[in-house]
Amino acid sequence: MNIIGGTLKGKKLITLEGKDTRPTLTRIKENIFNILQNYSQFTDLIVVDVFAGSGSLALESLSRQAKFAYLNDSNLEACKIIKRNIANCRFDKITLVSNVDYQTFFKTFKTKLDLLFIDPPFADITCQQWILDYCQKHNLLNPKALIVLETNVYLKDLSLNSDFTILSEKKYGKIYITIIQYQKQ
Repeated sequence: MNIIGGTLKGKKLITLEGKDTRPTLTRIKENIFNILQNYSQFTDLIVVDVFAGSGSLALESLSRQAKFAYLNDSNLEACKIIKRNIANCRFDKITLVSNVDYQTFFKTFKTKLDLLFIDPPFADITCQQWILDYCQKHNLLNPKALIVLETNVYLKDLSLNSDFTILSEKKYGKIYITIIQYQKQ
């Protein structure tokens, strides 16, 4: 797996062996970032990757000039991989790598964010709604914040109020990518 754009284009990243994490495929990551570029410049974004795995999505954002990235994964071994990838990339913009469940992460998170990646284990299809509701209720989303959801099911039952707009929904084999923008009314 590599960083595909920005200042560290081509930089190799390591991933956790086994079935505990599921890295976003390169072609899917490339499509995600092509879509995101239509809606936001990466310069000065605050990025959160709450199920970070290898850290690939947040590191890709930093390579494209995001300001800071907050990475979390409840798997301790994944956090070790993330820290190795950060060291390998020599990023000093990482302000937090945490090893807690997603609810604990958000209950202690106080910074407004611009780009949120939600790519949970496929068995957990309820966390997306909880995260969106929590971030909105606790004012954690900057105006025009972008949210990227990666799942193995179409999120037809996701309850979005008028503050959220779906920008893109695409299926890549068994993977569904939904990109949402927060637009506080």
